[in-house]
Amino acid sequence: MRNFLKLSVRNEEGYTLVDGIIQLSVLMLFSQVFAVTVGWTNKIEESITNPIDTEWALFVQNVETYLNDIDTLIIQQEQQGIRFKKGGEEFDIELYQDLIRKQKNRLGHEQMLLHVKSMSIAIEGQTVRFFVKFLNGMEKEHTFYVTIRSE
Repeated sequence: MRNFLKLSVRNEEGYTLVDGIIQLSVLMLFSQVFAVTVGWTNKIEESITNPIDTEWALFVQNVETYLNDIDTLIIQQEQQGIRFKKGGEEFDIELYQDLIRKQKNRLGHEQMLLHVKSMSIAIEGQTVRFFVKFLNGMEKEHTFYVTIRSE
């Protein structure tokens, strides 16, 4: 029975105020780090997965490929957009309902950018500036450098 009493005797110092303050400080530090990390991750995720930003980047890349080595370029009078000739073909990039479309020889209908409220285009020398306002109020702008084929 004596061995049993010896084993059951424990350290009876208890939980001190200093122990509680240290543990509370560590908990508060980790909760602050966690809150900042979650906020930062949400911002990064929102900027990466925003579909309008992705669609805009693809639109810009697509238009840049068309505006290289063209024969002529004009702003359309009857519809918001541009018309250019390239390699004997005529292309239109224009606002149609709530999207920007591309047509080849005024036939077909290839969607280039969706959910567009308005678009304005300005030609200055060898640059074309697109200004697009989306249905959700977001606005995007890009200036393209145009290379015109010299005969």
